[in-house]
Parts: sequence; structure tokens; C-alpha cells
Amino acid sequence: MENSIPRGRWLDDDIFREQVREVAPLRFGSWSLSDFEHTTSALGWELREPKEIGDRVWRRFTARKGPRGGYGTVISAASAPEQVRKLNVRVVDLPAEDRATAADLVRAAWWVAEDELGPPTTWGGDSGPWMSWRLPGVRLLVHTHDGGEVSLELLPPDAGTDAAGSGYSRGRWRAADRSALPVAPAAPHTPGTTWADVEKRLSETLRSLDRDTPFLPGRFILHLGSAADPRRFVQCWSQDLGLVVEATGYLHQPGAADPARLTGNGWDGSRQVWQRRFTGAGDDPARAATGARMLVEELRHLGVGLADLSYDGTMTGRGRGFHLDLPDLGIPRVHRDPAV
Repeated sequence: MENSIPRGRWLDDDIFREQVREVAPLRFGSWSLSDFEHTTSALGWELREPKEIGDRVWRRFTARKGPRGGYGTVISAASAPEQVRKLNVRVVDLPAEDRATAADLVRAAWWVAEDELGPPTTWGGDSGPWMSWRLPGVRLLVHTHDGGEVSLELLPPDAGTDAAGSGYSRGRWRAADRSALPVAPAAPHTPGTTWADVEKRLSETLRSLDRDTPFLPGRFILHLGSAADPRRFVQCWSQDLGLVVEATGYLHQPGAADPARLTGNGWDGSRQVWQRRFTGAGDDPARAATGARMLVEELRHLGVGLADLSYDGTMTGRGRGFHLDLPDLGIPRVHRDPAV
């Protein structure tokens, strides 16, 4: 593990390791507020008065364990304030100075969690990348947020992946073994979806994926095309801190390509397949938006119908390989044989 996963720079101090060891055995029974208070009383966590924020009730407590200290929040629904939905413990409470520092902090946290708990069962992104472990009676996440903060999250064991993170960001992604992903929707696409909707959602998804993947560190590849005809497709992937888009379907339908139009739209045909490469697409919404627009336009030129549109994708890194689920994209996920 030491040879393949960057360990980060605050591991000499075992405070975070002790915190993982402290929270991993916690079992909250029915996850009622009384269960929480009983379970954590030995840890010295004392809840402050509840505060209603939107449709949630927050109760703060001081944990003061982590590389830079932090605090905890017990979160319930306003409609059921005595039923705990999530426990969040901030580990690094100050925003990082830059992307490299933020990556160093969260990689160190992930390394410790993997060392203590074994490989995570799910990776995901919701206002920042996270990793999730399923333990008896609880799901544990190590999550980094857009500002660079790092937190531990504890969720009920039956909580879905949508419970991770804030639940309010766009362009969310999940990566896990295919058997652990939600069943693909039966509908061909979200009712009322238009090509403009697909382009906008794809832009948000590409930005999220391209921003989160370097933290793992890892790489994604996303394939969009016709569910009925696997030769009509485009794809994109992360490369270093950039994004590559490719109109791959023209390899199977060379007569459908219009070199003058493609060149005029920013495609490069010098690599025997039409591509375009963007740097920093995760930090610049305009680049992710341009990549999404180019992919959608070529899907339409390749004759892919909106009702037939589907996607498939993978995420690799840290010696693992997972399938992608993109819950905000609004089109079905269809597993494809990589040999096609």
C-alpha cells in the first residue's frame, strides 16, 4: 500500500488514526437521538441545543480530534428531529491553501482509513470526493469538501449513496462494483429530457469528475452512445489534470465525418481519431461545458436518438477498478462489453 498510495504529510501524528479507531466501533442501534447520546456518552460528546436549518435539524458537539481539530454535527430531518440521519465530524476545519495541499490532506486520511478498515466499498463525489466503508450497523465515509476541509461521516447502514455529502450538488458520481450500484432506470431517460438538458448535465458531471479524480488519485473513462448500436458512440476520459473528448464513432462510420466541420468546431484529427484535449476542466466550467457541447453535437451527427441514448463508465485508481453511476445525468446506464 505504501508504494502505490500517496500517504500525505500529517501521519506522524496518530490523532486521526485514533479517531478512526474511536468511531468505527460505534453502533447506534435504531439511530434515535437517545441511542446516539447513550453510545457517545463515554466519549465525552455533549450535544448543544438543536438548530433548524432548512429541512434539517443540526446539533453541534465538540470532538477536538484531528490534524487541526474540528467539531461534530448530528443531523436529523426537521420532520423527525429525534431520528439521526447522519453524524459528521470535521477533521480538518480550515480550507487548504491550494489544490495540492487539499489533496495531500485527504489522501492521508484515506490512507489511514484504508489501513484501519480495509479497501472502501464505494467512491463518490458530492461537493468533493469521498470514500465509503460498510461496517456492521454503520456506513463510514471520509469526505473532502470543495473548500479543502476533510470530515468523517457516519450514516445508518441502510442509507443510500445519496445520503453521502451535502446531497445538494450537481454532477454527482458514484463508483463501485457493478453489483453494488443502483439498478439502472427502466425508463429510456428522465421524462421531458432534451438534448440541451443532456448537454447541461453532462457539463456538470464532467466538471465534477475531472475535479475529483486527481484527489484519489485515479482516472475515469465515460462512454456515451446508442444502446442499440454500440458503434455509434463518443467517449471522454481524464488525463493528468485534464479532460480528453473523442468522437470515436467515426472510426466505425468514416463516411459520416465532415473534416471541415469537425476542424472548425475545434476537433483535431491528427491522431487518426477526432479528439480535443482540455487542461484544467475541473477548475474551469467553460472547458467542461465546451467538451460536453462537442460530445453531444457529435452524438447527434452519428445518428444517436435521444430516446436511445445511454452511458457506461469506469473509475480506476489505488489498485481498484469500479463501474460509474451518474445519478444526475438523467439517462440510463447500460453495461457494455469492453471488447466491443
